[in-house]
Amino acid sequence: MIVRAFVDRIETLEEGERVAVLVVRWQPGDYFTWVVPLEWLPPNTKESHWLLVTFEPDTETQQRIHQQIEQTLKELQSGDEV
Repeated sequence: MIVRAFVDRIETLEEGERVAVLVVRWQPGDYFTWVVPLEWLPPNTKESHWLLVTFEPDTETQQRIHQQIEQTLKELQSGDEV
């Protein structure tokens, strides 16, 4: 899935981290903001830029975490310490 995000503003947090406040349209008349580290965005991203954000399944991480959970369950069921 691809969604469009508008870079509303760029801020510097108290800790010094730079973040971008993105505005994303959820449905007609309904928007939400998404605060992300500026380093996640393409170089030279500025306020008022439009971005395309792509969501893809992360099957590698999903499989790895599933295996870790299965291993932990086996250890708990056998009485071994985790």
